[in-house]
Amino acid sequence: MKKTILWAGLLVGACQALGLAMEKLETGKAALLAALPFCAVTGAIWAAGTALFFAGARMAGRRLLPDRLAYDPERALPGGWFAGIWIILFVSWIPCWLAYFPAIYSYDGEPQLIQYTTGAFDNHHPILHTLFLGGCYDLGKFLQEECGIPLDGMAFYALLQMLFLAFAFACSISFLHRCGVRRSVLVAAIAWFALFPVHPLMAVTTTKDTLFAAFFLLAFVGLSRTMLLRKIGRFWEGTGLFLSALGMMLFRKNGVYLMIGVCAVLFLVCAFSRWKKRGGFRFFSGLLLGCALCILTFFACDAGLMAATGARQGEAAEALSIPIQQLARTFKSNQNSLTPDEMESLCAYIPQKGLENYRPSISDGVKLYFNNERFAEDPAGFFRIWMHLLKKYPGSYATAFLYHTMGSWYLMDTSHCTVYKDWWRDRTGYFITDAVPVFAGDFVKKENLLPSVQNFYEAIATGCVHQRFLPLRILFSPAFFCFCTAFCCLALCLRRRSGLWLPCSAVLLYLATVVAGPCILVRYIYPFMALLPILAVLTLSGRGPVSLKGEKNGVLESAPSS
Repeated sequence: MKKTILWAGLLVGACQALGLAMEKLETGKAALLAALPFCAVTGAIWAAGTALFFAGARMAGRRLLPDRLAYDPERALPGGWFAGIWIILFVSWIPCWLAYFPAIYSYDGEPQLIQYTTGAFDNHHPILHTLFLGGCYDLGKFLQEECGIPLDGMAFYALLQMLFLAFAFACSISFLHRCGVRRSVLVAAIAWFALFPVHPLMAVTTTKDTLFAAFFLLAFVGLSRTMLLRKIGRFWEGTGLFLSALGMMLFRKNGVYLMIGVCAVLFLVCAFSRWKKRGGFRFFSGLLLGCALCILTFFACDAGLMAATGARQGEAAEALSIPIQQLARTFKSNQNSLTPDEMESLCAYIPQKGLENYRPSISDGVKLYFNNERFAEDPAGFFRIWMHLLKKYPGSYATAFLYHTMGSWYLMDTSHCTVYKDWWRDRTGYFITDAVPVFAGDFVKKENLLPSVQNFYEAIATGCVHQRFLPLRILFSPAFFCFCTAFCCLALCLRRRSGLWLPCSAVLLYLATVVAGPCILVRYIYPFMALLPILAVLTLSGRGPVSLKGEKNGVLESAPSS
């Protein structure tokens, strides 16, 4: 464990030194060379601080957590506790809801409602979420016009979303209780969900990411329970896992990539693993079939939704953020050395105006000009020019990748606060809390019912006051949650006889899709904030792996009946 902590510290320190060097590179190579000693010293300080942090967390885990967690499916929360936790979390977010009443209407909410009201759907945004958002809007409109009740439909959306997110968090608390975690730790987890400002902000925001995070958390809990029991369990538990995975895919395309990756992992396990000889083949092949059926169900639902709404297919550029950024940076850095043939091949897919719109931390400015029709006709041509320029300018490609993903590994990065600067009237901030002025829709009439509470949240969301204090700056940093998630999942995957390697592999697959996405935003890494209590407890619990109650040294002595 000491070596693991040391290596984790060195990795984080190296990333911080590299991030500082990348910041200096923006001002020129001379500034970078002059700052290299300072970058090295900074990296060493970060490495030492990270090692101390993980060592302290490990010591706290040994004091507060049992030496070996034992999952007991029969160890339910005392009567009424689940409902009580659910209500506590819901009520704790009501002040934020009233402060931004009827909801925080930002990000993709307005373009989605424009799609709904005009009937011009496309599956760039999840169609099911667009219909849900539009249904709440229609309900509010009906109450206002037909019943004379002045209640905005987004208030219903926020209430339903708060209830569902609180339910998902209560399920995660219940899972920890079944693992034998003491009450003080459960109270700390409840406090994290209730009081950390991002949770109430996300709970009342009309973005698909909140519901995706809830389904993601429920799927993680359900899959963890299944892996520990080595069986699906009761019918309602299997159904819940299936619906959680399906909802995860219906509310974000990342969920589809994640599920396909899980199927690939399960296929390899069934084909080559030692479990084939231990009777585990039937269990893992059943999981594989279940995942495959869930994916097929998603495609059937998606096709049905597209047919019912007449939605257009999404654009291929959405899955090509990093290659597009690499080509744009290559053009920016080496424009004078590109041959006419190279420029012709490149501009066939990305016009020069789009290449000139390159911004290191977000791909939307370039993707906006991407020739999706040309890519659909000749995708091989795109990858030919991409490979050709990669061989010629590998440095530009590496630099583009590092700048684009910087928010996921550099703790001092602030790109998540500035990615929208040129898009929304110089709108900057940790969390966007107002409607997008680019669009003309006027769907939500805001009422600030608790000005003092809104001022508190605005100080964080818009004023970024937390960035003035180093500990808070780190705590709110997307990179902090990416590191914690990666380290916890890797530790659980590598821990011998741990039953959590599959759900943790799924989390790592989602992390990979986030890094490969258009930018690093708080709402994209929100599932990691939701998972943090579970991952921290499972990773820091004593020396032994998580097991099923009645299991010793990886051998089940008496399995509870289902």
